[in-house]
Parts: sequence; structure tokens; C-alpha cells
Amino acid sequence: MIENGFVHLPKEAGWRAEYLHELTVFPGGKYDDQVDSTAQLLDWLKQAGREPSGIYQYYKELAREPQTDRPEPLSTMAKRLGLLRW
Repeated sequence: MIENGFVHLPKEAGWRAEYLHELTVFPGGKYDDQVDSTAQLLDWLKQAGREPSGIYQYYKELAREPQTDRPEPLSTMAKRLGLLRW
């Protein structure tokens, strides 16, 4: 899915360099937690008719919105998306 261009990352993110490093040095790197998480999410997405919810939906919605200097708090967005019910 990555090689076919179906995975997109933000152009600027504090975690991007570390994430890409971990992916590119796998399996010889010191850490593989992000690689494991990515592989599990991509496997989940490949299963027909399934789309994860929760934090995945949060980031999907966040990616659609114009970026501001200060991002909307997670709790505010979760309430707006109906993920937080209280």
C-alpha cells in the first residue's frame, strides 16, 4: 500500500523524520513499534469493508481541515465527531 502511493504523511510534523527513519531501517533498527503499528493498520484497512474508528477517524478528519497555528484539542474534535459521549 505504501509503495503504491496509498499512504500519505503530512509534509510537516514533529514526528515525521523519526517515523520515516524507523520504517526505512527496519528490520535492522533499534525500534520497531511504529513499523508494527503501521503494518497492523494497513492490514486492517485491506480487509474489505472495514475502516477503523476512534483515533484513526480523528486524524482523518484533522487531515481534511486547514492547518492552524494551534490545533483543535482532541477532546473538542472527539465530541464533534461523536467519538466522545459525555
